[in-house]
Amino acid sequence: MHPLVFLMFACSNGSKAPAGGSPDDTASTDGATDSGAGPACPLPAYAPPDCGTGPAARDSVLAGPGDPGWSATLGERADRVERQANGLTAWATGAACEVRVVDDGPRATVTDYIDHGEFVDGGQTDFLDATGVAPDQVVERWGKVAGAYGGAGIAADAWRYGALRDEGADCAEVQAAHDRLVVGMQALHKATAITGVDGVIARGFARKDLPGDGENETTPLFDDDGQPLPEEKNNGTWRQDQSGAYADHIWEDSCSRDQYIGWVAGMAAAWEVVRDDPAFDPAAKDQLQADARALAASLMVVRESGYDLEIMDADGRMTYHGILHHESVDRVYVPGGRNSLNATMTLGIVAALALVAEDPTVDAWLADDLIAERDLPGIVREQSRQIALGNATNFSNYNMVYIGGLLALRYLCDDDARAGVAAGMADLYQGDDRDPIVQSQALYDLVYALGQGDGTAFRSGGAPPDEAAVAKIDGLLGAFREPPYWNIDVQNCDADEIASGVCELDDGTMVTLLGYVGRNDTLVSEEPIPMGVRPSSNYLWRSHPFEPNSEGDGSWLYPNTDWRLVYWAGRWAHR
Repeated sequence: MHPLVFLMFACSNGSKAPAGGSPDDTASTDGATDSGAGPACPLPAYAPPDCGTGPAARDSVLAGPGDPGWSATLGERADRVERQANGLTAWATGAACEVRVVDDGPRATVTDYIDHGEFVDGGQTDFLDATGVAPDQVVERWGKVAGAYGGAGIAADAWRYGALRDEGADCAEVQAAHDRLVVGMQALHKATAITGVDGVIARGFARKDLPGDGENETTPLFDDDGQPLPEEKNNGTWRQDQSGAYADHIWEDSCSRDQYIGWVAGMAAAWEVVRDDPAFDPAAKDQLQADARALAASLMVVRESGYDLEIMDADGRMTYHGILHHESVDRVYVPGGRNSLNATMTLGIVAALALVAEDPTVDAWLADDLIAERDLPGIVREQSRQIALGNATNFSNYNMVYIGGLLALRYLCDDDARAGVAAGMADLYQGDDRDPIVQSQALYDLVYALGQGDGTAFRSGGAPPDEAAVAKIDGLLGAFREPPYWNIDVQNCDADEIASGVCELDDGTMVTLLGYVGRNDTLVSEEPIPMGVRPSSNYLWRSHPFEPNSEGDGSWLYPNTDWRLVYWAGRWAHR
């Protein structure tokens, strides 16, 4: 029996939690309508200082320039990371992707731009202005935008703009962050509109007119007889634009749970900073709300399986990894199950969509069904350690549960429900000597810190976040490899060290090797690998922190979405 299945049944009450009734009980699949009612929990009044009058103190979790403990070093790092992310890796599509730069000359140009770009004449110098060449003249291949990282990058864009705006930062810097978020919001809408079906969102997308993933062969949604293609659903098929608005793009279907929650994080973060901001087009705000309502409405529908919370695709089928319901393990329903990973993700996703949608139907579904009837917070409180499987742990699950926890802690209105999530996150964080408390994964530290405090999107906290965890975040963000962040080859441990079981890492740290016992037979150590010598990753929060070696040719530039998400979430969130 799968270990997660055992844990689910060991703590189950044996009865099947209702999924919302049978398909015939569902009155409509059209989605919620805008009643004109206000939000269930109001966001704070909009009253930022004028730009250029700061730095204003905000008492944020990670200190800003007006707060005690401000790290100018991290602030300068943030400037360079933003140039890397926005000047290059989000240039093609408006959302983060990986880009390949092979030759030494273009790579030197990239490094010079990241190190020396400035804010001038009302905005940040773009790559062309700074270097005299356009990005597509130095980038050899463009990777796809994927929701897990593209959406998280837009969340970072939003929180960056909110923090700079509310700190009264330099006007040119605020304007540049504003413009970046406008582009990010356009990318969020593109991810839904390109599918041609309301309530359906792409796994990712790419530009057809640039070399790279946009050159993939596409498959029609249906054959001549109206049957979906491919015949057997898979984890991502490339499709042509279905909207008529993005003829220069192709998109990948079968949006999985991790990609979905990344897109939703971008939507919620954008909404909380733009809702009352007159600098943003009201039509763009209305579109963001409409997209969120459509996604929530789709999740509410009870499908032929007898369950709701299925991520649906444009071909009318559930996506390959599209089950969010707690009575499941991966792709299989398990009546009576209590899957805490899915419960956490569901609470975070639906709370985030409810924030944006401001629709009483969505609010009631969250409050009366998911929280009161199904007791998802109780599942999170009691079962959070299901994903901790020792050396075989899939760290993509850690990333998903902590993104879900971040959204739930920030956007749940119900204090009791939030307390259940916080308790579950705390139990997962510090149970034994290989738990997140020692893994040097700053996202996990951030979510634990926020859970121990009392701040949400709707109020500052009555209790401060965990200060030890906050201090760890500062140190870990400072220990990242400096941008530009290439996929370099990292071989901390050679063959002799692997054979002996003892390895001196490139920074002199000694670790004990446990052998090839990690997930997918990877080499792992007993101690976490320090951030400065950790293998490169396109998103560290889903990578194994005990893995010392990895291969890389140094040609791919990663957008540092992992760093950006944690840094700007901390700069934006009040204590």
